[in-house]
Amino acid sequence: MKNTIKYLFFIGILYLFSACKDELKFGNNFLSKPPLSTAVNKDTVFSNITYAERFLYGAYSTLPFGQSAADGNNFGSGSSFYLDCLTDMINTDLVPAVPYYVNLYDAYVENNYIGKYRWTFGGWPGIRKANIFLANIGRVPNVDAAYRKQLIAEARMIMAVHYTELYRNYGGMIWINHELAVTETGPFPRLTSVATMDSIVSLIDRAVPDLPWVITDQVNWDGRFTKAAAMALKARVLLFGASPLFNSAAPYMDGEAAQKKLVWNGSYDPNLWKRAADAAGALISRVESEGGYRIVKTGNPRKDFQNGYYTRGTGETLISTRTVFLYPDDDRTLGPIKWSGTGTYTQEYVDMFPMANGLPITDPASGFNPNDPYVNRDPRLYETVLVNGDSYQGRTAELFLGGRERLSKKDLPALTGYGPRKFVLERNTATNLGSIVQWPYLRLPEVYLSCAEALNEVNNGPTAEAYRCVNLVRNRVNLSNLPAGLSKDQFREAVLNERACEFGFERVRWYDIIRWKKEDVFKRQLHGMDITKSGSTLSYATFPLTPIRYWSTNWSPKWYLSAFPANEILKGTGLIQNPGWEIN
Repeated sequence: MKNTIKYLFFIGILYLFSACKDELKFGNNFLSKPPLSTAVNKDTVFSNITYAERFLYGAYSTLPFGQSAADGNNFGSGSSFYLDCLTDMINTDLVPAVPYYVNLYDAYVENNYIGKYRWTFGGWPGIRKANIFLANIGRVPNVDAAYRKQLIAEARMIMAVHYTELYRNYGGMIWINHELAVTETGPFPRLTSVATMDSIVSLIDRAVPDLPWVITDQVNWDGRFTKAAAMALKARVLLFGASPLFNSAAPYMDGEAAQKKLVWNGSYDPNLWKRAADAAGALISRVESEGGYRIVKTGNPRKDFQNGYYTRGTGETLISTRTVFLYPDDDRTLGPIKWSGTGTYTQEYVDMFPMANGLPITDPASGFNPNDPYVNRDPRLYETVLVNGDSYQGRTAELFLGGRERLSKKDLPALTGYGPRKFVLERNTATNLGSIVQWPYLRLPEVYLSCAEALNEVNNGPTAEAYRCVNLVRNRVNLSNLPAGLSKDQFREAVLNERACEFGFERVRWYDIIRWKKEDVFKRQLHGMDITKSGSTLSYATFPLTPIRYWSTNWSPKWYLSAFPANEILKGTGLIQNPGWEIN
């Protein structure tokens, strides 16, 4: 069985089950039938371990996949949408993002194509499948006890990942931790933000003891949850809960949800930062003592960075998910590649990347030349953003107006004067085109940077270990260490900048700017770059990107969290809307 699902495992393509030798076929909705039929089907599914495993694989297939996919089976909003398009990193003309730019988003559209989190198609199907599995796996006969515990732990981790996404998008969450009966309609009240965080951590803590440290058979089982994956998710959850969005002396915005502590912890608790630091530190300590995982570093900075996020089995990606393109002989196979071309990088993001010597381009000692701005930069820039003059498809990239990558000012693949590089690589059959791409939901560098950030907050300034963690990530691409003697605020900003450079297009930046309540980022006017060529001379001029985002001049902190869908609020079950999105 393992070989037959080598590429099907966790990739969101399957009918929930494949045909079995007795001709029994299952579909995604087979447990939504009337009670009698449901009972019969459940009895069959949990009558042997093979069927039960396949049910769990179906739950795995619901995990977040951050790339845009031709089949629309990505996590969050509809296909062809990157969450980073809502940050200062990327600008787009794609339909899902534009309503956020022009203030058309509200509770009534949260549940449809343009919501950044699709309520119905987000985490709930996965949570439901995991709960059904947990309720019924005990009935499966002839299963090794240790393996049964492992499967239970994996189901708990599926729930933990989905609740993490709900928590980071909505705050305190409805908590469903059992298989719902057909007649069970609620109400299901929201937990407080603290209770939601602690409930996710509890799920993870219960899973850790029964998960393997590493996957030994990566050819067949790469992508299954491990102890390291669980410990990393715990660190991510605790860092978010410790951050000022929830962990402050006052809520980010008043309202019933704030008064009931659904979007606010009720006070500032410095111990939350310690919990986050301890969680990240525990994983780092174990990785460095036991091995099995690493930040890829072979001496080739560009290739190492690429392999770290893109390549399977390197030991850097701790949680990976997969999808497939449903049309192998069709142009739609190129879904993520084509769409990423219309969501292109901003000048503000390009400017975040330091010089190769590690100094920011604003430092007079950095050597930055505005008349030759892409020379001697952080190697991650070239592997994230396609810039003029870089090696591309065996030639030199032409991002100047009239060049092959930007024939005109309105040429979509380089609308901002920059093109996509990360994930699309050379944009040809020799590298990425039409390939099955794993999604690096959580990588080891994030754990190191999270540890550094939390230690800085705990100790009111960076410690030696905090510096070590950041420098380890920087040194992978041959950047120098951060300068000694940084203040607490300076070090924090340096870490957030590192996270932006390291995790472009990986759905990290949005959560960083909302958890730190970066109002200044939302208000920033974003720019592109026009490069003109006259003979052998290139000239560079920035231009403002349009549309000018509504929140840049009409800011409201309501944007930090999503609105609950209007239809859920109007059911009258007592679901409390997030501040600023109340329905009149």
